[in-house]
Amino acid sequence: MKAIATFLFLFIGIAEVLSLSEPLRLVSAFSHITGELDKLSLGNCSLKGLELPLNHTKTRLPGPSSHLSLKFVAIGRGTQNYSCSSSETSSHPKKSSTPVATGAAATLFDASCLASQSLTLLHEFPAAIGHISPGSLAFMAEALTLITNTSELIIGEHYFNTAGDPFFDLSMSGLDMWIDAKKKASVNAPTRVSRSSGKDESDVPWLKLGCKNCKDIQEVYRVLTFEGVAPSTCMGQNDTVLIQYAAEYWFYG
Repeated sequence: MKAIATFLFLFIGIAEVLSLSEPLRLVSAFSHITGELDKLSLGNCSLKGLELPLNHTKTRLPGPSSHLSLKFVAIGRGTQNYSCSSSETSSHPKKSSTPVATGAAATLFDASCLASQSLTLLHEFPAAIGHISPGSLAFMAEALTLITNTSELIIGEHYFNTAGDPFFDLSMSGLDMWIDAKKKASVNAPTRVSRSSGKDESDVPWLKLGCKNCKDIQEVYRVLTFEGVAPSTCMGQNDTVLIQYAAEYWFYG
């Protein structure tokens, strides 16, 4: 209970600092999540038998290769990055152009123990964590560390390397595991109804990534995505556009 109280105290403070539109609703959501976490015994972190949530989309991603096993489940929180660079040949470059995807950057939080105990609860995290600003991730990580009795909650980072490939470095887990990935399949994320507006909203696609060059990780899935979609036009945007997102990442090797 002390851990939960600590977490809620931190989260309420974060909500006030960020002037979130619905802080009470978010506090309620995190209160539910932390209450459920408090009921779980997170000492057993076996990932054997866990199945990817691939049935949520109209078109299904291909499953993991049969010879591979699940190594980690993580929650990624960061930004999808886009470019709206000005063109020297257009007098109104940002009125007629659309953002171009240039990569992503995210912190990877270990969710393996949570996945082993409750996939339902795990699937609540991307939307919940998606409301927290990157600047507040350190507070959240510390609070969740207290709740889950995890010594190292952050296990790695995701970014695009100089060759433009999605790269996942899991060395913060204490293991020398990484993957320079390439896209193998992509499907549209399920349509999500906004809690605030009631309108349908889109999230970045779900992906299956394979190994271009890797060590101990050969396939990565991005599922249960939350936000991250580029603006429809570059009108009024900066040259670099960073859109917040969250997702589940499943690592196989």
